[in-house]
Amino acid sequence: MSSAAAGLPQPEPDLTSAEIVRRASALRPLLLADQANVEARGTYSDEMHQRFRDAGLYRILQPRMYGGYEFDLTVFARVVMEIARGCPSTGWGFCLASAHALNAAALYSKAGQDILFGADGHFAASARGVPSGTATETPEGWIVNGQWDYCSGSPHSSHAMFGVRLIPLGGAPVGPPMFGTVTVPREQWAMLDNWRGFIGLRGSGSNSIRVEDALVPDALVSRQNFFSINIDGGTVGYHLHGNAMYSGRMFGFFQTEITSILVGIGFAALDEFELILKKKAEGPAGPPGAPGSGVDDLLRPYGLAAGLLEAARNAVISGAQSYLDYCAAGVEDAAAYAEIDDMRIQAGLQQAARMAGEAIDLLYTAAGTSTSAKDGNRLQRYFRDISMARTNPGLAYERTAVMLARRTVAERIAPDSAAPGGPRPDGAPVGAPPPGAAPVAR
Repeated sequence: MSSAAAGLPQPEPDLTSAEIVRRASALRPLLLADQANVEARGTYSDEMHQRFRDAGLYRILQPRMYGGYEFDLTVFARVVMEIARGCPSTGWGFCLASAHALNAAALYSKAGQDILFGADGHFAASARGVPSGTATETPEGWIVNGQWDYCSGSPHSSHAMFGVRLIPLGGAPVGPPMFGTVTVPREQWAMLDNWRGFIGLRGSGSNSIRVEDALVPDALVSRQNFFSINIDGGTVGYHLHGNAMYSGRMFGFFQTEITSILVGIGFAALDEFELILKKKAEGPAGPPGAPGSGVDDLLRPYGLAAGLLEAARNAVISGAQSYLDYCAAGVEDAAAYAEIDDMRIQAGLQQAARMAGEAIDLLYTAAGTSTSAKDGNRLQRYFRDISMARTNPGLAYERTAVMLARRTVAERIAPDSAAPGGPRPDGAPVGAPPPGAAPVAR
């Protein structure tokens, strides 16, 4: 297990946030051309993975101390939207592997991060926070066992992060279970070939991962619950890097990831619909008065979808910035960044995802059966992908709305009338996905 002292150089010290967004956008033609192949193989290609590495895309949220660019979450959201606009499955797989550099930087001590970012600074990790396995402490380290489903981005990941039930030296204590987070290097886990048969996001690489008797050092085991990180006084990562972005709650961050992907898919559908409009404008006119015979019939859905997506894109950037603002406030005063603040960010970003879904529904329906529903058509793929994404617990906006309303009532109106907001029996906070929930979950 390689390690490196802090102070890795950035591959391109002068790289700007504007340039890294431009690089992601420039990949769109290649991503569009490879969509069908991505679905067939279940992930993006090794060549595209190398392009992402060469462009510095895996290092956007990675600390400068370890060769990253430490751009902020708004930059990452813009890059993800661009990649998903080229290929939804690639956007999902890339996002849910590259983003977790932020979690690694937040959760682990310097000793752990020295190991994780290694000798060259490359780090990509799929993650599944549901505690579907155990980490048992021994004098030599921790023995990890379990199987975690829906580990998106696993084919190109150098590591995997898991929620686990901790069993300390001497056995589990009496009382509620203890939960933590463990990060396991690639050579110590097996990716299962079981990401098949789903309606959409077929190339997201959301395979299951199995770990059997993997020995990991204490530095790679965090006593923090992946769903409910203690930010009081700033995380260990904040104190190491001095960047409040590494001292945030998790649901606002997780929702930024998913919603950025879906807004990107929405713009992909709008791009495809524009091609349909151009083709219809250049082709022969249909019989006078026949429904759907001309461009005019498609202008209204195009305009409505464009407005929805513009609002959704703005909401993503604003939500990501709000997350950063709360992180900064929280390191100064923990009371300034409560769970309900994170829930509000999540709820807003879920509405942005809903708008993206509405836009895709409009375009898919308006395009007509032969243009949108037939195999091989991109609009069909985007409709399938958004349908798949809607099964993710992170998009259950009505459930979040009810929880947000209850918590708001509890804090502002009638404290005795709302349900408690403490941890569930499985150790996750109220609102976290239950164990085994929904495809494509984290």
